[in-house]
Amino acid sequence: MSAKQSYLSSANFGYGAVVATTQASINAMIKEYLYSSTQPEALICYVADAEGNPAAIDYQTLLTQTDGTDPFSIPANADPATDPGIANLQKARFMVGFKATLGIPPGYALNAIPDFVTLGADATAVTFRLMCSEFIVVSYTPSGGYSPAQWMWQSQPPGAAWMFTSKVNMRQMAVAPGAALPAAVAAKAAATGGAFSIQKLLFDLDNAALETIPAISNVDPSSNLYLVLEKDFIGKYFASVKEKGGDLLGYVLTPSTAPPSTLTVTNLNYQVSPLLASNGQVLQNPTAQEMGAATLNYLCAVNGAKLPAPANFGWNWMETPDLANSHGVIAINRDTFASYFRTKLDQYVPSRCFKPSTTVNLDSASAPVYHWGVTGGQAPTAVLAPPAGATILEYSYNGSSYDQAGLDGDIGQSTFSTAFTLTVTFAGSVITITQHAVIYVKIRHLASTVDGNVVDKTITDSYTMTVDASGRLAAVLASKTADNSVDPKTNWFIDAFTGLNDLSSSVGDWSRGFESTALKDIPVSVVQDFVFPGGKTFLFKDAMFSAYQDLVAHITYASTN
Repeated sequence: MSAKQSYLSSANFGYGAVVATTQASINAMIKEYLYSSTQPEALICYVADAEGNPAAIDYQTLLTQTDGTDPFSIPANADPATDPGIANLQKARFMVGFKATLGIPPGYALNAIPDFVTLGADATAVTFRLMCSEFIVVSYTPSGGYSPAQWMWQSQPPGAAWMFTSKVNMRQMAVAPGAALPAAVAAKAAATGGAFSIQKLLFDLDNAALETIPAISNVDPSSNLYLVLEKDFIGKYFASVKEKGGDLLGYVLTPSTAPPSTLTVTNLNYQVSPLLASNGQVLQNPTAQEMGAATLNYLCAVNGAKLPAPANFGWNWMETPDLANSHGVIAINRDTFASYFRTKLDQYVPSRCFKPSTTVNLDSASAPVYHWGVTGGQAPTAVLAPPAGATILEYSYNGSSYDQAGLDGDIGQSTFSTAFTLTVTFAGSVITITQHAVIYVKIRHLASTVDGNVVDKTITDSYTMTVDASGRLAAVLASKTADNSVDPKTNWFIDAFTGLNDLSSSVGDWSRGFESTALKDIPVSVVQDFVFPGGKTFLFKDAMFSAYQDLVAHITYASTN
């Protein structure tokens, strides 16, 4: 089972596209991003309100109220009874503060850094681990009863970071702009311009609904520190994020510079695909590598289509051998890609559809005079989009004209017809576009009748797909022509028919001229202009069609910017 079995056009799915990225790649790119970038420092402070309940206060406002006292600069061993800084904090009714920076915690070997994201067997949730490169907690407890005032200053130790681990409900993650999110959150999500970026994923994870209360690692559950982190940081920080549209510890989203995609992602949802065994069941007791091959799937609606409900896929998007060469897969529904082709070919096909006309008149000597003409730009008489199979589009046009002279056409008759077909098939890594043009003429002169296809040509254009570094689908064209046209001078007319050879020659010359301008290769831009979703977010390694004609390409993250 692999992405070659992708069947998005099935009634069970119907997504316009799916982007599946592995657990291994998500964590690698998050870590690379955090290593290579400087994250903003978050300063979160609380003071007691009139009822003694904690209330958030802006850090700069706190400095104003405490005569410039920075609570994080007061040492752990400061004496609450004599330290002037603590006295200033007491006047401002200071309670607790957190100083944190998202990032890789210090004191860990590269191969020992825990994963930020774990994809399990639950298709609706992921395990998200919040880690910081810096984390300081300060707390002031005023004296009360027989207890003296207390001051706490603690920093996470190297190699034993304070981590907050919880399951995130992906159904509540930020999806399309305008979704049911706080206005500030929706605005920031919309501003990214890159639905599949690492930054966007971090943003969505941080703004999602927590399915479980975060567990705190490396802190003694009986300590004051644990109580402060559990009561104040977890509760108030995460609540503040949801209510105010804040993001991960002050994390700022960078708008994407990706080129516009041919497919506009207008709605999106998430789902997890754990690795499946050969029997189609979830793999039991997977190894670390097998867990790394599990994928987080972006289920996409495109160009305004309705987004179907999430459904479990019956195939693996990635196999463990793929991990060495790619970070995931993008699959585009055969019907979505066929619709793209149709928008292009609907403009092309009418220029190859000609309405024929013919007349037969008698001259002054009662001899027949034949005339032919065509009117271009006709709509095809039939357009089919088969719901399954290698053929994804079929155009056809048929036109015919007849005229006669004399009693029941006994002096002269003319039949003139044109036909054009175009089919598009997807197979392997090749898009095949076949055009067939026929011009048929039948002439009767007194008792003599001749007919034939003065044009009968087939052009087969085979586009072998490649994907360039900018995310564009490119194509290498190989074209061949089959010509079964009748030569009117040698095969069609009998020399004994006086005058018909000259007539046939004029028809043949005219029809060949008609063919030379009417039947041309499909412009290569029809396939070269297609741009995958993602643009600079991804690099595309290859492209092929699945067994059900979905367009599938392996991807690697281009960068974390």
